[in-house]
Amino acid sequence: MDCVCGCGRNIPKDSVDRNYIAAGVAIELLLWDKNRALPGPGPEGREGLIARGVECYEQLLYVLHGEGAGDPDSDSTAWLAESRALRADRSDMTKGRFWGRTEPNVSKEDMARIDRRHPERSFTGGDDAARFAPGATPAAPGPAATATSDDLVTQLERLRALRAEGVLTDEEFAAAKARLLGRD
Repeated sequence: MDCVCGCGRNIPKDSVDRNYIAAGVAIELLLWDKNRALPGPGPEGREGLIARGVECYEQLLYVLHGEGAGDPDSDSTAWLAESRALRADRSDMTKGRFWGRTEPNVSKEDMARIDRRHPERSFTGGDDAARFAPGATPAAPGPAATATSDDLVTQLERLRALRAEGVLTDEEFAAAKARLLGRD
């Protein structure tokens, strides 16, 4: 099985469940980013939920790539449950099924648009946001967009390493990360 982030790595059998959890988090983040792209205010607490989901997704990817330690599965599973509960009554985000089951309202077009490294920016990210306007045709990012994403990932990985080495405090790490992501 390939890694959910699209890096092409083969996931070992003992990490397949973690890869599925990461895929679930990515789809939930896609839904919330799509909701964020809609006009009007979103539900209370949406941005905080997205930020916590991003942290879960990053932790999962670091462990899947062998670059991190720990077990982010329980935190990520708890986040998934919270996210699903918040969107359960939202018809724009959930399809009803038989016997009270609900599923994410994700189309093939949505899945084609997902940014597998940053699913929380699939609809609202950068200069490409216009390509997700109603009626727009999804297009693959060009070389410039890929280079920018790869550079950002490299910078974020460096920040994480500096925090792990004790060079940066958690507060310094959070501030630097916010600057990189344009959230300061």
